[in-house]
Amino acid sequence: MDPGDARAMDKPLSPTADGCSLSLETVGEAWSWRLTTPDGAQVGGLAPDRGAARRSAAFAAFAVTALQRTRQRRF
Repeated sequence: MDPGDARAMDKPLSPTADGCSLSLETVGEAWSWRLTTPDGAQVGGLAPDRGAARRSAAFAAFAVTALQRTRQRRF
């Protein structure tokens, strides 16, 4: 498949600095994104284009890691 082909599946990216991994895939005319945390939890969604899918996943990674840090705090 041509790398420029919109139907191409992105390989899961290397783990991010926070330990999450991301994969993108076309689903019809939308893009599906999936974020997997180091403990195996998965978060995902749909976006209208590849750029929006990456931004959505980046926001999800920030939110998930912030919630994990909050959970680890002892009040």
